[in-house]
Amino acid sequence: MKTYKKHTVYKLNAEGTSTGESRYKWITSDNMPNQSIPISVGNTDYNRIILEIDSGEAEFVETDDTDYPNYAEKRRRAYGSWGEQLDMMYHGTWEDHVASVKAANPKE
Repeated sequence: MKTYKKHTVYKLNAEGTSTGESRYKWITSDNMPNQSIPISVGNTDYNRIILEIDSGEAEFVETDDTDYPNYAEKRRRAYGSWGEQLDMMYHGTWEDHVASVKAANPKE
C-alpha cells in the first residue's frame, strides 16, 4: 500500500504554541522524493491521490511540520523590547521579570 504524507504547518500565537489553524498543507511520498503536491481540488495530482486513498490503494499519514520555537526564542519574545526592559530597570522590577521569564521558559 502506498503511503502519502500530509504535511501541515500551523499558525502560532505569541507564546509560540499552535492556534490549531493551519497556514498551509502539502503532500509528499517516498515514490516522489523531490516533489510536493499542494492540497488543491483543482490539482490533477492531488485528485489522483484522493482516488487512490478512496479505493484503498493508499493512505495518508499526518505530519506536523510547524517550526515551534525553542526555549531561547520563547524567552526572547517574553522579555519584551529594550525600552520596556530599561523601564523595568528604572522602576526596579527588571530582575523579577527576568526570573519569571526564565521560570516560565526553562532550558530544554
